[in-house]
Amino acid sequence: MPVHTFGAIDFNQPNTGSPFPTLNGDLTVLARTAAAFAPHETAPPSMAVAVDAGALFASGTLTEIAAQATPAITPPAASRRIDRITLNRITGAISVVTGTEAANPVPPAIPAGQSPLAQVRLEPGIGAISNAVIKDERVSVAGAGGGLIGVQRFATSGTYTPTLGTRTVLVEVQGGGGSGGACPATGSGQATASAGGAAGAYGRSIYTVDFASIAITVGVGGAQPAAGSNNGISGASSSFGDKLICPGGAGGLAGILQVPCVIGGASTAQAPTGANIVGCPGSQGGHSFVMSASSVCGGTGGASFFGGGGSAGAYNNGGDSPSPGAGGGGASKNANQAASIGGKGGDGIVLVYEYA
Repeated sequence: MPVHTFGAIDFNQPNTGSPFPTLNGDLTVLARTAAAFAPHETAPPSMAVAVDAGALFASGTLTEIAAQATPAITPPAASRRIDRITLNRITGAISVVTGTEAANPVPPAIPAGQSPLAQVRLEPGIGAISNAVIKDERVSVAGAGGGLIGVQRFATSGTYTPTLGTRTVLVEVQGGGGSGGACPATGSGQATASAGGAAGAYGRSIYTVDFASIAITVGVGGAQPAAGSNNGISGASSSFGDKLICPGGAGGLAGILQVPCVIGGASTAQAPTGANIVGCPGSQGGHSFVMSASSVCGGTGGASFFGGGGSAGAYNNGGDSPSPGAGGGGASKNANQAASIGGKGGDGIVLVYEYA
């Protein structure tokens, strides 16, 4: 289509010449964007909706999309219904999102990765869809790049394969948490308490190149140590290839038979490497306290970016971490009790947010 120079026309002012050449040029300027993916009735009207041609720019490529039409839409059975016509922002394919019949229907939600084109208000017994029942709800889609396409969640190790159309990724990596320390058995007049495990390191980075087929490592949390005078076990590192590496948290120290006694929680994890937005070591595990043979408390697990750590054992085993990458809780026992174990550290996690 040839281009024209847009010219403003003031019909309130005297005009010695015809405005139509300027008006025709202005319509030519507007045609490509104004008509893009315009929804309307088919010719002749049917139970399908026609959508005009348009263009998309995704993954660095300009794609011309030909005019298309939806499949035939089934009329509602008993009550009114509002359906939606949507456009895939990457492929340009159109879809019908079917609404729910109701006396006062509402349009269905717009699926992720789709742009709205139209609402279609349907009555029971309708034989053909006309322009009168189609509501245009287009937004600009030619420049739709930059929107969130999806999120890939890795709870176990694997390989990241970008979704079609991904141009930028925002990555969050959480290392595995350390487990809480264990405690030995106690005799008369004895007590013991162990420290909580530390959380794994956390990092966040953004990448615009070289992120396809990246190996994902998800560090497991430290396992429960055997009952007795055994320290907790460190969590393993999580990583997004060699671009972003987050070490795991240390295990908590074991309890000892000493009254009174305070045992410091596991120290913070090493800082991540490669974080280009934010990076931080995991938080320290909680201290354990023995005040007397009948007053003891284990250390809580260190909190991760995603939540708190395992609960402190009160005359019992330490609690397992409820959150990705957080530390396990330490144990504690008062007099004349069997040996106890610390709580397991939380496994790490890797999240990849994909943007067009």
